[in-house]
Amino acid sequence: MTSTKERILQTSLALFNKQGERNVTTNHIAEALGISPGNLYYHYRNKGMIVSALFEAYQADLLELLAAPQGPLTWTIKTYYFEGLLASMWQYRFFHRDLTHFLHADPDLAERYQRFVETVLQRGRVIYEELRSSGILSLDNEQLEGLMVNTWVLMSSWASLVQGLRPDALEDEQLDEALMRHGVYQIICLEEPFLQGEAREHLQEMKARYRSADSTPALLLGPVPGLARTGSE
Repeated sequence: MTSTKERILQTSLALFNKQGERNVTTNHIAEALGISPGNLYYHYRNKGMIVSALFEAYQADLLELLAAPQGPLTWTIKTYYFEGLLASMWQYRFFHRDLTHFLHADPDLAERYQRFVETVLQRGRVIYEELRSSGILSLDNEQLEGLMVNTWVLMSSWASLVQGLRPDALEDEQLDEALMRHGVYQIICLEEPFLQGEAREHLQEMKARYRSADSTPALLLGPVPGLARTGSE
């Protein structure tokens, strides 16, 4: 049976993702759970503690995904990493959307997040080095470092960009998910110049897996009245 503490986290995550963390109060969370505010405060004294606990869950999930690979990598294993990144971006999209606000509001969280990013980049380097050793990527050390950092920048900032350009996505889960998938598509585009072997053979398949019928700019910017959409990726 799920504990009250876990139910609080699950409900908070759902509300934060759907409505935005700043639009959700502890009273909203308690009401959604059918418990008293006092019962909620017994487990979490304030909303910041809930955000902190959700960050811990997000961190654990992503670092588990980025565990050191065991042996050579294939393009299908590479797909596993993409699916994991997508799941992380989608499940904890509220955190990515308002990251700067969270880090400025909580110095302890900011310090923990900095250590987390350091670990992510260390593990990302190991994975990219294995992709290179396995013949999936062809790049030198400087290119590897640039690709690794740019991938993290894109992943961690994509939801915030989506939030700023398409606030209507909060009310449209299908659109929201399509936009998250396009974030992974952009990571694939970053890697494209360095792909070789079977990864390049399956490139179009990988692109089709994450993009929608609309181009990324069209999806991000939405329809412009009186202006037809043109072009495709």
